[in-house]
Amino acid sequence: MEEQTKSTLRRKNDWRFVNRWIKGKLLDVGCGNNPINMDDWPLVTEVVGYDRELGNVDAQFLPEIKDGEFDTVYSSHCLEHIRDTRSALTNWLRVLRPGGFLVVSVPEELLYENARWPSRYNSDHKVSFTLRSMPLIPSSINIAALLWKLPVDLEHVSLLTEGWDPRAVGRDQTMAGAECAIECVARKLLPPNVMPW
Repeated sequence: MEEQTKSTLRRKNDWRFVNRWIKGKLLDVGCGNNPINMDDWPLVTEVVGYDRELGNVDAQFLPEIKDGEFDTVYSSHCLEHIRDTRSALTNWLRVLRPGGFLVVSVPEELLYENARWPSRYNSDHKVSFTLRSMPLIPSSINIAALLWKLPVDLEHVSLLTEGWDPRAVGRDQTMAGAECAIECVARKLLPPNVMPW
């Protein structure tokens, strides 16, 4: 099962995703062959997929996309394929309107990578991610700490362990349905003197 599909099954039972975070005009960065399905999200008005397979240029810079064009920027397991994570997140926020939401899922260094680097399961991974202050992998980035350095309010951070089995360390457990990831939702800050209501 694809990562975006797994997360949708879980998120559809969480009112925050359904009624607050996934809405309006949505950019799905790195959608590949498993894009967001608009029918799953009642407040989504349009989904724009962004992927090399669709002929797009660069998920780090999003050069074809205007500033503030989207209400939601969504990315499931794309950020680990980009060398400059901060630059990518900065550009993803650039194309998000003030007050819009960034929804990102990334593989976690222990749950997915089994604290080994380079990745044994995906040779294209450029970085790994953690919520630890002391990473297990030298190339791991604390995704929550990085987001706090950007102009956002971090509304949700979760370590996704559903289906992960500590006895099965050494295998790619995502193939058996585990998420093995970190999920973050950040709201782009409004300009000064603008009230959110």
